[in-house]
Amino acid sequence: MSGLPIYEVIRRDLLSQIRDGVLRTGDRLPSEPELAAQFGVSRMTVRQAIDQLVIDHVVVRRRGSGTYVTSAPRYRRLNRLAPFRDEIGVGDADVRTEIRERRELVAPPDVAERLLLKEGQKVVRLVRLRTVDGEPAALQESWVPYALAPNLAREDLVEGSLYRTLSERWGVAVKWAEQQISAAAATEEQASLLGVPMGGPLMTIVRLTFSGAESPVELAHSWTRPEYPLLTRLDA
Repeated sequence: MSGLPIYEVIRRDLLSQIRDGVLRTGDRLPSEPELAAQFGVSRMTVRQAIDQLVIDHVVVRRRGSGTYVTSAPRYRRLNRLAPFRDEIGVGDADVRTEIRERRELVAPPDVAERLLLKEGQKVVRLVRLRTVDGEPAALQESWVPYALAPNLAREDLVEGSLYRTLSERWGVAVKWAEQQISAAAATEEQASLLGVPMGGPLMTIVRLTFSGAESPVELAHSWTRPEYPLLTRLDA
């Protein structure tokens, strides 16, 4: 874990305890002062770690009471990278990618934290709609550090694949990922793009991919219609 910000070390430790059942659904986390003393850091550093767990819907703060585990996430490390076609198990179906948004911007604070970027550094935000035999199947939002792929917002993807594009054009090879799977209710925009009722169920993935031991390449959020099974749980 050397080289990681201490708040990320704390976040991963708490997530590991939740995943392994040391902390269970409904359990109260140690207080910020207790965690600060345990790790030898400030309360602000602890708060950063907990803020990210709140964003990921793993814990919830209750005013005047504390912070509680909401659910044990389906969370795992993945070493096998597979294309979207294999991820949802559609065989020889006609799978296509439509770019809905592609632009450069200063990384929002939560994105910068996950990608280990400094304040003010830029990212490329890429939003893709995946269709299967002409029907919408998944909406995918990717955040990539601008320094890794400076022209990503201005060039077409190689056969619709972000990972292949990163590898062939910038020599960035994606090797593994940390991923969390949960359910979500479709927003108005997601419902419109995916052809589902507003508030309808979607399968959502939050994924952080790496090029090496601790080098983040992409922070991704995806929302998939429930009729498509997630097999390999990692798209390219």
